[in-house]
Parts: sequence; C-alpha cells; structure tokens
Amino acid sequence: MTSWEIKEALSFLTEWNEDEDDTILALCKSSLREVEAMLKADADRSDARISAAAAANAYCKLALKRSFSADKEEITSFKAGDVSITQNTSNNEKFLERAEKLYENALQSLIPLCKDEGFAFENVKIKVML
Repeated sequence: MTSWEIKEALSFLTEWNEDEDDTILALCKSSLREVEAMLKADADRSDARISAAAAANAYCKLALKRSFSADKEEITSFKAGDVSITQNTSNNEKFLERAEKLYENALQSLIPLCKDEGFAFENVKIKVML
C-alpha cells in the first residue's frame, strides 16, 4: 500500500487543484501511517479496507482543513429589491460531519485487521464496608 494509492482512492471522494497535489500527497502519507499504526503485525497490507480507511482519514482531515480556511460569513444569496442577504454557515459543518461518518464507517470495517489495545475489568466484586 502506498500513499499514491491512497491519493487515487481520495480522488474518488473529492477534487482538488493541481497546486494542492503536494499537500494532498502529504496528507495521504500521514493518513496511511496512522492507519498502519493500528494494524496487527500479520495483517494483509494489500487489503482494500486499509486504503479505504486511509482515504477516509485523509478526506476527513481535508474537510477539517477546508472548514477552518472557509469564510464563515459566506453570502449565498443577495436580493437588491427589498435588500435581503442570506448567509449559509452550515454547509461546512455538514461536509465535516459526513467526512467524519465516512471515516468512522471505514474504521468499523477495519476492526478485524487492528491490534486490540483496549482493556476491560471483568468479574470485579466490590465489597462495601460500613
């Protein structure tokens, strides 16, 4: 699995300008490293779920970056007759929510390939002394 493959998978989710190519590739490299850090040692690195999760991670990061750089006071409608201005700030929020949901779903499918680094207390008895 390479960052170029992640970039190709990301291209199915969103578009970017040519001048953003280096930034997008760096984002894909970072996302792939993050996903690979979660994997078991014996996980098949060519599994398509890995590239999907890394691309979803990159998409989520890109959405977050774009939401910070977007103009929050974006005018979406203007009427000169009775002077009416409409502003829309929810598009970035919805975009980011969809990106996060996509990443969560990709991580869910990746669970069988991941290390189990969690812990649980089981069969714990509590004795209350008065």
